[in-house]
Amino acid sequence: MPKRLPALPQRKRACAVPEQPGGPPCHECDALCCRYYALELDPPEDADDFDDLRWYLLHEKTWIWVDEGEWFLQVDEPCRFLDRDGRCTIYARRPRICREYGDPALQEDPEEPLCDWFARDEHHELEFREPEELEAYARKFLRKKAAEHRRRSRAAKKAWETRRRREAARRRSRTW
Repeated sequence: MPKRLPALPQRKRACAVPEQPGGPPCHECDALCCRYYALELDPPEDADDFDDLRWYLLHEKTWIWVDEGEWFLQVDEPCRFLDRDGRCTIYARRPRICREYGDPALQEDPEEPLCDWFARDEHHELEFREPEELEAYARKFLRKKAAEHRRRSRAAKKAWETRRRREAARRRSRTW
């Protein structure tokens, strides 16, 4: 769930959303969930994958965040149907994603915040707002991956040599 959204000035206003007992406090919120969208990404595995992610960060109002190993692209751009007061101008016919967001009955993990209202002070495991931040992480990640590959290659080579010696010893013992 996205966090650290820009704070909006607190103001009393009439809201298009009535209070929902047991639901998210939409009636108190400044439409935090309507000011961005986030899409899940495949985790990067190699330099080409990191270069593709870097391309996203070259665009305005984009950033990448990671939680529990899941990678997301966030675009901080408000919904075009949000009015100046933070009300949805198509509330009665809003998309399913909007209707279902924050619905306690549809929540997969009860430990997770119900909506952005409850998560606004939380932080992500990793956040990349600039290409250079991602590039630095990629260098470390790829170095570590290469070292692990070399370690496994050495272990595999050693195991193969041990097996070859044993097979050779077995063949010699059969010829006696």
